[in-house]
Amino acid sequence: MDPQTKTLVLHPLIGQTLNQYRIDGTIGQGGMGIVFRAQDLKLQRTVALKLLPPELTGDTDRRKRFLLEARTAARISHPAIAQIYDVDEHNGTIFIAMELVEGKTVRDLIQNREIDLLGAIDIGFQVSAGLAKAHESGIIHRDIKPGNVIRTPEGHAKILDFGLAKLLDPEAKTPGGGTPDFSTLTRTETGIVKGTPAYMSPEQIKGESLDARSDLFSLGVMLFEMATGEVPFRRATSMEMMHAIAFDETPPLKQLQPNLPGGFQRIVTRCLKKRPADRYPDARALMEDLRTLRREMESGTARPLSFKERLEDAVQHLKHLPRSDYGWLAAGLLGLALLIYLLAARVSLASFISFAVLGFMLYRYIRNQPRRMLDRFVRKVAKIPEVRFITCTDRKITIGVDRAAGQLYGRINTHLNLCNRKLFFSQPMSVVIREDPTQEETRQFLSNPGVEYVRENPVRKN
Repeated sequence: MDPQTKTLVLHPLIGQTLNQYRIDGTIGQGGMGIVFRAQDLKLQRTVALKLLPPELTGDTDRRKRFLLEARTAARISHPAIAQIYDVDEHNGTIFIAMELVEGKTVRDLIQNREIDLLGAIDIGFQVSAGLAKAHESGIIHRDIKPGNVIRTPEGHAKILDFGLAKLLDPEAKTPGGGTPDFSTLTRTETGIVKGTPAYMSPEQIKGESLDARSDLFSLGVMLFEMATGEVPFRRATSMEMMHAIAFDETPPLKQLQPNLPGGFQRIVTRCLKKRPADRYPDARALMEDLRTLRREMESGTARPLSFKERLEDAVQHLKHLPRSDYGWLAAGLLGLALLIYLLAARVSLASFISFAVLGFMLYRYIRNQPRRMLDRFVRKVAKIPEVRFITCTDRKITIGVDRAAGQLYGRINTHLNLCNRKLFFSQPMSVVIREDPTQEETRQFLSNPGVEYVRENPVRKN
């Protein structure tokens, strides 16, 4: 659970004991109940204790199904899944004792811009590994979203609330696979799953039967959001959003983040297919693609999009072109018209080539000026939690980091190489990484001109 969560108003259960668990304080509250920090008096360990509200477990049949699924989920053991220790009840109230996970939710990481592309791939890989284990045990999560995944201070991703999401299943299926019953969606919008619809799969929206591929769609939405900061089907209301998930085309990633590698776009696009049969067959297949992409990015050998994929992506991009890009489109059409005119006028080949080269150089100069590339590099690297400060003098960038964290050097150099490849006329930028600089060294770096970024607390706490 996120230690950043503010303590709730003092709850009357604090200080009381439920069976073997002494409640010490509150951690958070959501649609599926209040979460307490508690002490397991038998095993002498701190746990997260979730008390479920009566409206979720009041129905006898639902209660039995939930207890069965929660106990099945408790048998799942995987590093990417928060372990369920116990499921019990006290005076008619069902509670779940689970592993207490310290860290930040992926929702917080996205909102605070503390995650870069390699970090998103790492989280996606770990979550897909946890899902693979659960799916092979016959458990579907049904509510994969950034708020249900925590990244620990050591960089490990943990999925929360396995065995709980079935409580939120409206259990309303579309008769004969026809038009969905939107009365259930209205109930969802005003009820217990407020905020979750953005991550539902099309078959969840339509009330159809679910399998493991529904979780993969939700993970695809999360990957999309981690890379762009936006969910793919955002609309003004939850009803419009759910309709878009069920029926509208997925907007191209390039519309929000134009420099994503082709492999990442392919993975997310496949996850977000409307038909489950068009998605990955299982979480392990998704794991392998994410593993390959991470390896390619770290080695600088990521495969570019094929011509067919580029053409399809271009068509989708034009369909969703923002108004701010109309000027570039008009300039491109004007350039094409000029090209046709030159060909029709039988201008000499040398003149044509000279004109094309001049136009290309001008375009590259305008779009990829050094200052713009430096700003882009700083924005990307500043999202890495271990980075304390970034300074730049004469194209030499100095980055102070807390420690030599795994993949940290690879991430920084990946961002540097991407920016340097876009520079046309200018000298490339270089990077010097200062590992764990002292407080005095940090002060000296920050007193010089060229400071581009400073973490809120640039000195690491030991």
